[in-house]
Amino acid sequence: MTTNPNIDALIDFLTRQMDGDQPPPTGSAEEREIAAAIEAIHKNASDQILGQLALRTVGLVIDRMRSGIASEIALRNFIQPGGRA
Repeated sequence: MTTNPNIDALIDFLTRQMDGDQPPPTGSAEEREIAAAIEAIHKNASDQILGQLALRTVGLVIDRMRSGIASEIALRNFIQPGGRA
């Protein structure tokens, strides 16, 4: 599957936001890039493009949830080795 640079830009932005980065400042080059990517996706919205965006966004959320769960399990195992209270 060919990647879409506009989808890549949005997924990169969402990834950084989920990592705790601050949103780009108003009027910055990064904000303009994100706005242009959204506009291009709206302008060329096909089922394929929207489906790819949806799958990659959901995949990102699932990946972050898995990481969070794995971190919680590791912390619990460190605090309570062997599951002891």
